[in-house]
Amino acid sequence: MEVLALLEITAVLLVTYFVVTWWLERGRLSQLTDKTVLITGCDTGFGNLLARRLDQLGLRVFAGCLTEAGVAELRQSCSERLQPIRMDVSSSDSVQDAFRVVKEAVGSKGLHGLVNNAGIAGVVGAGTIAWVTKEDYQAVLNVNLMGMIDVTKTFLPLLKKSRGRVVNVASAAGRVAMTHAVPYTVSKYGVEAFSDCLRRAMRVFGVKVHIVEPGFFRTGMTDPEAALRRLDQIWQRQSPETKAEYGEEFIQAGQLTKHHCMIMLYYRFMPDPVAVVDAMEHALCATHARSRYVVGRDAIMSVPLSLLPTDLGDLVFRLVAPAPTPACCKDQQ
Repeated sequence: MEVLALLEITAVLLVTYFVVTWWLERGRLSQLTDKTVLITGCDTGFGNLLARRLDQLGLRVFAGCLTEAGVAELRQSCSERLQPIRMDVSSSDSVQDAFRVVKEAVGSKGLHGLVNNAGIAGVVGAGTIAWVTKEDYQAVLNVNLMGMIDVTKTFLPLLKKSRGRVVNVASAAGRVAMTHAVPYTVSKYGVEAFSDCLRRAMRVFGVKVHIVEPGFFRTGMTDPEAALRRLDQIWQRQSPETKAEYGEEFIQAGQLTKHHCMIMLYYRFMPDPVAVVDAMEHALCATHARSRYVVGRDAIMSVPLSLLPTDLGDLVFRLVAPAPTPACCKDQQ
């Protein structure tokens, strides 16, 4: 009876917790038009959509774009509240230039929100853990992780002034290792760790840190044709010894090609990225925002997968997404 009573109390407490949390999360901040947000990676994808959304809500937005084309497109299609600026998060000089612009604009009011959205996929494809170079890792880490750290560190003084919010875009790949996107996965594991450390360290300053973990969504980063082109470039630069080890069938007519055909088919049915933008908006505009947003069915599935014992998790991945076999290993099977 004591065990049953304990279970009942636990169930009541859990239900109460979720109901109260649901109720609190419905609240919205007032006077959004007085708040300023900086978003990185606004040329396309989540960042572009979020910049437009916040502009429509009346917030003042600084939209960091890597290209002049991205700046021109947003300037033409949005209101004067949105100010697009050139910003390369992998360049400290560019980050400092953006900081001076934003600091002068916000003055003593500070910055309400920083959305670290800029990111690149890097090399994608089975077998790439043996094919990528140190430079391939650096290219992804410089944007996805080191760029995020640099931008956050630079803009923290403005966020402290307003007791603002940092929204870091991680990924389901930050929970579950993706062997076909190793540099990207490494960077997103780093984003998760940095964000957790930052959240705990900034609590005393009143600065809140929120993590958004999207799964696969229909954006330029998940374009399978672009991924195939990048993979082909990596394959072509491999040594004759490596090509012999894996074999032409591995890259051309084997399971890898079939794997990417499945991705291309899946890409056509990927969900619209609006759900991710909704999560970002909530993190910035809700009175009680979540510390972590897991967005997408595949991202939700990554949560229990990440909790499995290591060997069991590896088995699940071998069954669900079998990797192609290199030529040198076929005789061993």
